Amino acid sequence: MKETGPGRPGIGRASRRFLGWLLLAALPAAGQKLPPGGQSMPSVQAAAERFDAAQAKVNTLQAPFTLTIRRVLLKTPTVTKGTLYLQGSDFVHFAFAPPEDLIIHLTPKALISYSPAAGSGEMLKIGFIKNANRQFLGLGQKLSYLSDYFKITLEDGRDVKGTYQFVLHPRSLSVRKRMELLSIWVDRESFLPRQVNWVERGGDSWLLELGPLVVNQPLPAAVTGFKVPPGVPLKEEFSFFATRK
Repeated sequence: MKETGPGRPGIGRASRRFLGWLLLAALPAAGQKLPPGGQSMPSVQAAAERFDAAQAKVNTLQAPFTLTIRRVLLKTPTVTKGTLYLQGSDFVHFAFAPPEDLIIHLTPKALISYSPAAGSGEMLKIGFIKNANRQFLGLGQKLSYLSDYFKITLEDGRDVKGTYQFVLHPRSLSVRKRMELLSIWVDRESFLPRQVNWVERGGDSWLLELGPLVVNQPLPAAVTGFKVPPGVPLKEEFSFFATRK
C-alpha cells in the first residue's frame, strides 16, 4: 500500500501521535450480552457502561480486519486486509496480508511500523498516557475517560445492520482542528465492536471493519514477542497516518 511509504510529506508529529491515540482509543473489546430480545435504544450512559464493562473482560483478542482509507485528494480509496491482535493494555498489533509489506505495532510508549521485505521501519515515541486504572485508551479504557475530550452521542447504527453507533465529537479547539468525529459501531446484543471510522477535519477518513473476534485465547509467539530485528534502520517518525499526494 503506497499510503505508508516513509519519507514523504504529511501531517506533523503531534497529529500522528493524536491519531495513534484515537486508533488505540477505539480498538475492540468483548462484553456481556444484552437480555434476549432487548433491542430498544439504551441511554448513552447505559450503553457506555456496557461498553466499559466489556473492555475490562478482555485479556487478548484476535480478529481479521479490512482497512479502507479515503483521501480527499484521491479518487480511489485504498483497501487493505490483515489480522489484528490485542493483548490487554500492552499492545495492539496489525499484521497486514500480502501483497502488503507492513506490520504496525502500537504500545503505550511508541508507534512502530515495520516492512520485513524492505528491511525498514519507523518508530515514534509517544510516552505514557495518564489514566487511573493503569489501562490506556481503548485497550481497557473507559468511554467515561474519552468523554473528557469528546461529546458522545448514541444512534441507531443504520449503516451497519444490528448495531448501535457511538458518535464522538471533539470538545476542545485543539482537537477540533485535527479531528471531525470518531464513530464506533457495536453489536446490539453482544456489544462487540463491528467497525470504527475516524474522520479528519480535512475530510480524510480511516474505516476499520472487523471480522469474527476470538477473545481470551493465546496469541502467536511472533506477535507477543514482536521486536524489529537488530540492524534494521528506524526513522524517528510514523507516516502511516500522513496524507500523501
